[in-house]
Amino acid sequence: MYPPRPPLPGPDGASPANPRLTRRGLITLFSGLAVGGAAVADALGGDPVRDVAEAVRLPGPGRPAIYSCDAWHARDPSDRVTVVPNRPSKILIHHTATENRTNVAPVDLGVLARAIQNFHMDNDGWIDSGHQFLVNRGGLIAEGRHRSLETLLGGRSFIEGSQCSDYNDVSIGIENEGTYTEVDPPPGQLASLRALCAYACLQYRVDPKHLYGHRDFRDTACPGDRLYAMLPALRSQVAQILGKGADWRAAKVSTWPLLRIADRGVSVLAAQHLLRAAGVRGVPADGAFGRTTADGVFEFQRRHRMESTGMIGGGSWPLLAVPVKPGQGGEAEAAVQALLKRSGARQFRMPTQVDQATWQRLLSSA
Repeated sequence: MYPPRPPLPGPDGASPANPRLTRRGLITLFSGLAVGGAAVADALGGDPVRDVAEAVRLPGPGRPAIYSCDAWHARDPSDRVTVVPNRPSKILIHHTATENRTNVAPVDLGVLARAIQNFHMDNDGWIDSGHQFLVNRGGLIAEGRHRSLETLLGGRSFIEGSQCSDYNDVSIGIENEGTYTEVDPPPGQLASLRALCAYACLQYRVDPKHLYGHRDFRDTACPGDRLYAMLPALRSQVAQILGKGADWRAAKVSTWPLLRIADRGVSVLAAQHLLRAAGVRGVPADGAFGRTTADGVFEFQRRHRMESTGMIGGGSWPLLAVPVKPGQGGEAEAAVQALLKRSGARQFRMPTQVDQATWQRLLSSA
Protein backbone atom coordinates (compact mmCIF):
# COMPACT_ATOMS: atom_id res chain seq x y z
CA MET A 1 0.00 0.00 0.00
CA TYR A 2 1.09 3.55 -0.65
CA PRO A 3 0.50 5.98 2.21
CA PRO A 4 -1.21 9.27 1.36
CA ARG A 5 1.11 12.19 0.74
CA PRO A 6 1.18 14.55 3.74
CA PRO A 7 0.20 18.13 2.92
CA LEU A 8 2.82 20.82 2.42
CA PRO A 9 2.30 24.06 4.36
CA GLY A 10 1.91 27.29 2.47
CA PRO A 11 4.50 30.07 2.58
CA ASP A 12 2.51 31.87 5.29
CA GLY A 13 1.75 28.78 7.35
CA ALA A 14 3.71 27.38 10.27
CA SER A 15 6.91 25.97 8.86
CA PRO A 16 10.65 25.91 9.56
CA ALA A 17 12.69 28.93 8.58
CA ASN A 18 14.04 28.97 5.05
CA PRO A 19 17.09 26.70 4.78
CA ARG A 20 20.37 28.54 4.88
CA LEU A 21 21.84 28.70 1.41
CA THR A 22 25.59 28.54 1.64
CA ARG A 23 27.81 30.81 -0.44
CA ARG A 24 28.60 27.76 -2.60
CA GLY A 25 24.88 27.20 -2.98
CA LEU A 26 24.23 30.78 -4.02
CA ILE A 27 26.95 30.52 -6.66
CA THR A 28 25.46 27.31 -7.99
CA LEU A 29 21.97 28.72 -8.04
CA PHE A 30 23.20 31.85 -9.75
CA SER A 31 24.87 29.89 -12.53
CA GLY A 32 21.82 27.73 -13.16
CA LEU A 33 20.35 24.52 -11.85
CA ALA A 34 19.09 21.47 -13.63
CA VAL A 35 16.70 19.03 -12.13
CA GLY A 36 14.80 16.04 -13.41
CA GLY A 37 11.67 14.73 -11.80
CA ALA A 38 7.90 14.58 -11.86
CA ALA A 39 5.15 15.93 -9.66
CA VAL A 40 1.58 14.82 -9.48
CA ALA A 41 -1.22 17.29 -8.83
CA ASP A 42 -4.20 15.95 -6.94
CA ALA A 43 -6.46 17.13 -9.74
CA LEU A 44 -4.86 14.66 -12.13
CA GLY A 45 -5.85 11.74 -9.92
CA GLY A 46 -3.73 8.72 -9.06
CA ASP A 47 0.03 8.62 -9.19
CA PRO A 48 1.25 8.01 -12.76
CA VAL A 49 4.87 7.74 -11.76
CA ARG A 50 4.04 5.02 -9.26
CA ASP A 51 1.96 3.16 -11.85
CA VAL A 52 4.76 3.27 -14.41
CA ALA A 53 7.19 2.15 -11.72
CA GLU A 54 5.25 -1.11 -11.53
CA ALA A 55 5.54 -1.55 -15.30
CA VAL A 56 9.30 -1.03 -15.46
CA ARG A 57 10.04 -2.81 -12.17
CA LEU A 58 11.72 0.06 -10.43
CA PRO A 59 13.92 -1.11 -7.55
CA GLY A 60 13.21 -0.82 -3.86
CA PRO A 61 10.06 -1.24 -1.77
CA GLY A 62 9.23 2.47 -1.70
CA ARG A 63 8.04 4.74 -4.47
CA PRO A 64 8.95 8.43 -4.44
CA ALA A 65 6.37 10.91 -3.19
CA ILE A 66 6.08 13.55 -5.90
CA TYR A 67 4.73 17.05 -5.38
CA SER A 68 3.43 19.54 -7.95
CA CYS A 69 4.10 23.27 -7.93
CA ASP A 70 0.64 23.73 -6.45
CA ALA A 71 1.40 21.22 -3.71
CA TRP A 72 4.43 23.16 -2.47
CA HIS A 73 2.72 26.53 -3.00
CA ALA A 74 4.98 27.86 -5.73
CA ARG A 75 4.69 31.46 -6.88
CA ASP A 76 3.14 32.03 -10.27
CA PRO A 77 5.68 32.48 -13.07
CA SER A 78 6.37 36.08 -14.00
CA ASP A 79 5.78 35.23 -17.66
CA ARG A 80 4.43 32.37 -19.72
CA VAL A 81 6.66 29.30 -19.66
CA THR A 82 7.99 28.06 -23.01
CA VAL A 83 6.80 24.67 -24.23
CA VAL A 84 9.38 23.01 -26.49
CA PRO A 85 7.30 21.02 -29.03
CA ASN A 86 9.51 17.93 -29.08
CA ARG A 87 11.18 15.54 -26.68
CA PRO A 88 14.44 16.46 -24.90
CA SER A 89 17.53 14.54 -25.97
CA LYS A 90 19.40 14.80 -22.66
CA ILE A 91 18.82 14.66 -18.93
CA LEU A 92 21.25 16.67 -16.80
CA ILE A 93 22.06 15.91 -13.17
CA HIS A 94 22.83 18.72 -10.69
CA HIS A 95 23.32 19.29 -7.00
CA THR A 96 22.06 22.38 -5.18
CA ALA A 97 25.42 22.84 -3.39
CA THR A 98 23.51 23.65 -0.19
CA GLU A 99 24.18 22.10 3.20
CA ASN A 100 23.55 18.38 3.64
CA ARG A 101 20.59 18.66 5.95
CA THR A 102 18.87 15.91 7.88
CA ASN A 103 15.48 17.65 8.03
CA VAL A 104 13.99 16.21 4.85
CA ALA A 105 10.26 15.84 5.55
CA PRO A 106 7.63 17.11 3.08
CA VAL A 107 7.50 20.43 4.91
CA ASP A 108 11.24 20.83 4.34
CA LEU A 109 10.91 19.97 0.66
CA GLY A 110 8.42 22.81 0.29
CA VAL A 111 10.66 25.24 2.14
CA LEU A 112 13.63 24.31 -0.06
CA ALA A 113 11.65 24.51 -3.31
CA ARG A 114 10.30 27.96 -2.41
CA ALA A 115 13.73 29.23 -1.36
CA ILE A 116 15.25 28.17 -4.68
CA GLN A 117 12.35 29.60 -6.69
CA ASN A 118 12.61 32.93 -4.84
CA PHE A 119 16.34 33.08 -5.53
CA HIS A 120 15.91 32.31 -9.22
CA MET A 121 13.13 34.84 -9.71
CA ASP A 122 14.32 37.65 -7.43
CA ASN A 123 18.10 37.41 -7.92
CA ASP A 124 18.55 35.85 -11.35
CA GLY A 125 15.52 37.48 -12.91
CA TRP A 126 14.21 34.21 -14.30
CA ILE A 127 10.49 33.70 -14.86
CA ASP A 128 10.27 30.71 -12.50
CA SER A 129 12.47 28.03 -10.94
CA GLY A 130 15.32 27.34 -13.33
CA HIS A 131 15.07 23.56 -13.09
CA GLN A 132 12.28 21.19 -13.99
CA PHE A 133 12.45 18.97 -10.90
CA LEU A 134 14.02 18.73 -7.44
CA VAL A 135 14.92 15.66 -5.34
CA ASN A 136 15.57 16.27 -1.67
CA ARG A 137 17.93 14.28 0.57
CA GLY A 138 15.01 12.24 1.87
CA GLY A 139 14.07 11.10 -1.63
CA LEU A 140 11.01 13.32 -2.05
CA ILE A 141 10.55 14.96 -5.44
CA ALA A 142 9.10 18.36 -6.33
CA GLU A 143 8.21 19.84 -9.68
CA GLY A 144 10.35 22.89 -10.42
CA ARG A 145 9.26 25.05 -13.34
CA HIS A 146 5.51 25.10 -13.86
CA ARG A 147 3.99 22.61 -16.32
CA SER A 148 7.06 20.35 -16.22
CA LEU A 149 4.89 17.56 -14.81
CA GLU A 150 2.15 18.03 -17.39
CA THR A 151 4.56 17.76 -20.30
CA LEU A 152 6.45 14.83 -18.77
CA LEU A 153 3.22 12.90 -18.44
CA GLY A 154 2.42 13.65 -22.07
CA GLY A 155 5.86 12.52 -23.21
CA ARG A 156 5.91 14.58 -26.41
CA SER A 157 7.08 18.03 -25.27
CA PHE A 158 8.86 19.65 -22.34
CA ILE A 159 9.19 22.97 -20.58
CA GLU A 160 12.29 25.00 -21.33
CA GLY A 161 14.17 25.78 -18.14
CA SER A 162 17.13 27.96 -17.22
CA GLN A 163 19.22 25.08 -15.92
CA CYS A 164 22.11 24.95 -18.40
CA SER A 165 22.76 27.79 -20.82
CA ASP A 166 22.95 26.77 -24.50
CA TYR A 167 21.22 23.46 -23.68
CA ASN A 168 17.90 24.53 -22.20
CA ASP A 169 16.03 23.78 -25.42
CA VAL A 170 17.30 20.18 -25.65
CA SER A 171 17.46 18.98 -22.04
CA ILE A 172 15.72 18.68 -18.72
CA GLY A 173 17.57 18.45 -15.46
CA ILE A 174 17.36 16.81 -12.07
CA GLU A 175 18.37 18.96 -9.13
CA ASN A 176 19.53 17.05 -6.06
CA GLU A 177 19.57 18.75 -2.68
CA GLY A 178 23.00 18.79 -1.04
CA THR A 179 26.71 19.18 -1.76
CA TYR A 180 28.37 16.07 -3.17
CA THR A 181 31.97 17.14 -3.57
CA GLU A 182 33.29 14.90 -0.78
CA VAL A 183 30.31 12.82 0.37
CA ASP A 184 27.84 10.54 -1.40
CA PRO A 185 24.11 11.29 -1.68
CA PRO A 186 21.90 9.36 0.77
CA PRO A 187 20.55 6.01 -0.49
CA GLY A 188 16.96 7.23 -0.49
CA GLN A 189 17.83 10.20 -2.66
CA LEU A 190 19.72 7.98 -5.10
CA ALA A 191 16.80 5.56 -5.31
CA SER A 192 14.37 8.36 -6.18
CA LEU A 193 16.82 9.84 -8.67
CA ARG A 194 17.19 6.45 -10.34
CA ALA A 195 13.42 5.91 -10.50
CA LEU A 196 12.86 9.41 -11.81
CA CYS A 197 15.52 9.08 -14.51
CA ALA A 198 14.03 5.77 -15.62
CA TYR A 199 10.57 7.28 -15.91
CA ALA A 200 11.85 10.34 -17.79
CA CYS A 201 13.87 8.15 -20.16
CA LEU A 202 10.82 5.98 -20.75
CA GLN A 203 8.47 8.89 -21.40
CA TYR A 204 10.86 10.90 -23.56
CA ARG A 205 12.61 7.94 -25.24
CA VAL A 206 15.98 9.17 -24.00
CA ASP A 207 18.77 6.62 -24.18
CA PRO A 208 20.27 6.28 -20.66
CA LYS A 209 23.72 7.06 -22.08
CA HIS A 210 22.42 10.62 -22.43
CA LEU A 211 22.26 11.09 -18.68
CA TYR A 212 24.92 13.71 -18.01
CA GLY A 213 26.27 15.94 -15.27
CA HIS A 214 26.07 19.73 -15.44
CA ARG A 215 29.87 19.87 -15.79
CA ASP A 216 29.68 17.95 -19.08
CA PHE A 217 28.35 21.12 -20.74
CA ARG A 218 29.50 24.01 -18.54
CA ASP A 219 32.62 24.99 -16.58
CA THR A 220 31.34 23.97 -13.16
CA ALA A 221 32.03 21.37 -10.48
CA CYS A 222 28.29 20.54 -10.37
CA PRO A 223 26.97 17.94 -9.54
CA GLY A 224 29.97 17.39 -7.25
CA ASP A 225 32.80 14.90 -7.70
CA ARG A 226 31.12 12.08 -5.76
CA LEU A 227 27.73 12.28 -7.47
CA TYR A 228 29.36 12.76 -10.86
CA ALA A 229 31.42 9.61 -10.32
CA MET A 230 28.16 7.71 -9.80
CA LEU A 231 26.74 8.63 -13.21
CA PRO A 232 28.16 5.58 -15.06
CA ALA A 233 26.45 3.33 -12.51
CA LEU A 234 23.27 5.40 -12.76
CA ARG A 235 23.23 4.97 -16.55
CA SER A 236 23.68 1.21 -16.20
CA GLN A 237 20.98 0.92 -13.55
CA VAL A 238 18.50 2.93 -15.58
CA ALA A 239 19.34 0.88 -18.68
CA GLN A 240 18.73 -2.30 -16.70
CA ILE A 241 15.39 -1.00 -15.44
CA LEU A 242 14.38 -0.23 -19.01
CA GLY A 243 15.47 -3.66 -20.22
CA LYS A 244 18.44 -2.48 -22.27
CA GLY A 245 20.53 -5.50 -21.28
CA ALA A 246 24.19 -6.20 -20.56
CA ASP A 247 25.38 -5.18 -24.02
CA TRP A 248 24.28 -1.62 -23.40
CA ARG A 249 26.00 -1.43 -20.01
CA ALA A 250 29.36 -1.96 -21.67
CA ALA A 251 28.91 1.18 -23.78
CA LYS A 252 31.33 4.03 -23.21
CA VAL A 253 30.13 7.61 -22.82
CA SER A 254 32.58 10.28 -23.99
CA THR A 255 32.76 13.36 -21.77
CA TRP A 256 35.18 16.20 -21.05
CA PRO A 257 37.37 16.14 -17.92
CA LEU A 258 37.04 18.89 -15.33
CA LEU A 259 40.27 20.74 -14.54
CA ARG A 260 40.76 23.27 -11.73
CA ILE A 261 43.25 24.76 -9.29
CA ALA A 262 45.80 22.25 -7.86
CA ASP A 263 45.22 19.65 -10.59
CA ARG A 264 48.32 18.19 -12.23
CA GLY A 265 49.04 15.91 -15.14
CA VAL A 266 49.06 15.57 -18.88
CA SER A 267 45.45 16.78 -19.27
CA VAL A 268 46.46 20.04 -17.60
CA LEU A 269 49.50 20.23 -19.87
CA ALA A 270 47.30 19.73 -22.95
CA ALA A 271 44.92 22.43 -21.77
CA GLN A 272 47.82 24.81 -21.22
CA HIS A 273 49.05 24.24 -24.77
CA LEU A 274 45.53 24.85 -26.09
CA LEU A 275 45.17 28.07 -24.10
CA ARG A 276 48.45 29.25 -25.59
CA ALA A 277 47.21 28.21 -29.05
CA ALA A 278 44.13 30.37 -28.41
CA GLY A 279 46.36 33.39 -27.84
CA VAL A 280 46.19 33.53 -24.05
CA ARG A 281 49.55 34.90 -22.95
CA GLY A 282 51.55 33.98 -19.89
CA VAL A 283 50.17 30.46 -19.46
CA PRO A 284 52.95 28.01 -18.56
CA ALA A 285 53.30 24.55 -20.09
CA ASP A 286 54.26 22.64 -16.96
CA GLY A 287 51.24 20.40 -16.29
CA ALA A 288 50.41 22.20 -13.02
CA PHE A 289 47.11 24.09 -12.71
CA GLY A 290 48.26 27.03 -10.62
CA ARG A 291 47.17 30.62 -10.25
CA THR A 292 48.74 31.73 -13.54
CA THR A 293 46.91 29.01 -15.45
CA ALA A 294 43.66 29.90 -13.68
CA ASP A 295 44.13 33.55 -14.67
CA GLY A 296 44.57 32.39 -18.26
CA VAL A 297 41.33 30.41 -18.05
CA PHE A 298 39.51 33.45 -16.66
CA GLU A 299 40.82 35.50 -19.58
CA PHE A 300 39.73 32.86 -22.11
CA GLN A 301 36.25 32.70 -20.59
CA ARG A 302 35.88 36.48 -20.60
CA ARG A 303 36.86 36.63 -24.26
CA HIS A 304 34.12 34.16 -25.10
CA ARG A 305 31.58 35.86 -22.83
CA MET A 306 31.23 32.75 -20.73
CA GLU A 307 30.65 32.46 -17.03
CA SER A 308 34.08 33.05 -15.48
CA THR A 309 34.76 30.15 -13.13
CA GLY A 310 38.48 29.55 -13.67
CA MET A 311 37.70 25.86 -14.31
CA ILE A 312 37.89 23.99 -17.60
CA GLY A 313 34.88 21.77 -18.15
CA GLY A 314 32.25 21.11 -20.78
CA GLY A 315 31.96 24.81 -21.56
CA SER A 316 35.57 25.66 -22.42
CA TRP A 317 36.85 22.34 -23.79
CA PRO A 318 34.79 22.43 -27.03
CA LEU A 319 36.23 25.88 -27.78
CA LEU A 320 39.79 24.95 -26.84
CA ALA A 321 39.88 21.57 -28.59
CA VAL A 322 40.33 22.86 -32.13
CA PRO A 323 40.80 20.51 -35.12
CA VAL A 324 44.43 19.45 -35.60
CA LYS A 325 46.10 17.87 -38.63
CA PRO A 326 49.41 15.95 -38.64
CA GLY A 327 52.45 18.08 -39.17
CA GLN A 328 50.79 21.44 -38.64
CA GLY A 329 53.03 22.17 -35.64
CA GLY A 330 52.34 24.73 -32.98
CA GLU A 331 50.80 24.56 -29.55
CA ALA A 332 47.69 22.58 -30.54
CA GLU A 333 49.76 19.76 -32.00
CA ALA A 334 51.97 19.86 -28.90
CA ALA A 335 48.82 19.21 -26.84
CA VAL A 336 47.98 16.17 -28.96
CA GLN A 337 51.53 14.81 -28.77
CA ALA A 338 51.53 15.12 -24.99
CA LEU A 339 48.33 13.11 -24.77
CA LEU A 340 49.55 10.48 -27.21
CA LYS A 341 52.71 9.96 -25.19
CA ARG A 342 50.75 9.56 -21.99
CA SER A 343 48.33 7.10 -23.61
CA GLY A 344 51.20 4.66 -24.08
CA ALA A 345 51.36 4.72 -27.87
CA ARG A 346 54.66 3.25 -29.06
CA GLN A 347 54.78 5.61 -32.00
CA PHE A 348 53.65 9.14 -31.37
CA ARG A 349 51.94 9.40 -34.70
CA MET A 350 49.11 11.88 -35.17
CA PRO A 351 45.66 10.60 -36.12
CA THR A 352 44.52 11.68 -39.58
CA GLN A 353 42.27 14.30 -38.04
CA VAL A 354 41.91 15.23 -34.39
CA ASP A 355 38.30 16.31 -34.00
CA GLN A 356 36.38 16.81 -30.77
CA ALA A 357 35.50 13.12 -30.44
CA THR A 358 39.20 12.26 -30.79
CA TRP A 359 40.12 14.91 -28.23
CA GLN A 360 37.68 13.34 -25.77
CA ARG A 361 39.13 9.87 -26.32
CA LEU A 362 42.70 11.14 -25.87
CA LEU A 363 41.81 13.03 -22.70
CA SER A 364 39.92 10.03 -21.35
CA SER A 365 42.88 7.70 -21.96
CA ALA A 366 45.17 10.19 -20.24
